[in-house]
Amino acid sequence: MALTKPLITQTALAVLDDEGLDGLTLRRIADRLGVKAPALYWHFPDKKALVDEMATELMRRSQDAPIDTADWRELISQSSRGLRALLRSHRDGARVFSGSRLTDVSVAAGMERPLRLLIDSGFTERDAKLAWTTMRDLVVGFVIEEQEVYLADGSPRPEYDAAERARQLDPARHPLAARSGPTSWGSPDERFDDVIRFLIDGMAARLDQP
Repeated sequence: MALTKPLITQTALAVLDDEGLDGLTLRRIADRLGVKAPALYWHFPDKKALVDEMATELMRRSQDAPIDTADWRELISQSSRGLRALLRSHRDGARVFSGSRLTDVSVAAGMERPLRLLIDSGFTERDAKLAWTTMRDLVVGFVIEEQEVYLADGSPRPEYDAAERARQLDPARHPLAARSGPTSWGSPDERFDDVIRFLIDGMAARLDQP
C-alpha cells in the first residue's frame, strides 16, 4: 500500500474520532496504517502540519454542498448549519479547524460565490467579507464549546447542570444570573438557531444603514 497525503489524512481523521485531538499522534496513525512512524515524516514533518492538512480537508468538504439559494439570509443559514454539522461529524472537529493554516490556498476560492451573493444583495465588499468570516468564526467557536460541554446525546455533562448552578447562586441577590443556566446550557440546537438569528439580524441592520 503506497502512503499518500490523502490516505494519511483520512486515517488521521479516523484516529481523531477514536482518540480525540490530544490523543492523535503520528505513531497511532502509523500503527493504523501498518507502517513505522518515520514513514509518515516524508509527508508530514510534525503533528501541526498534519492537523493543518486535516483542517484543509474539512474545508474542502464544507464546500461540497451546493449553494441553492439567491437569498443572503438563507445563504448564511444553510452555510452555518452545514459547517456546524461537518465539524460535529468528527470528535474535536472544531478544535482541528480552529487556528489551522490552509495547506491548499485554492480552497479559499470557495468563498467567491457566497461573497458575490452577499455583494449583489447590497453589502459592501468589506462587510460581505466580515459577515462571512464572522459566521465561520462563530460556528467554530460554538462547536468547540458544544463538543466540550455536551455529551453525544445532546445533554450537558453533569458539571454543567443548570439546576445545580441555580441552587448555588442566590436568586435574591443575582436573579438574572441564577435564571441564565437553561439559556446558557439548554438545547444546543435551539441555542445555535438563536445565535444565527442574532447574526442575520445584525447583518440586516448593517445592510439598512445609509
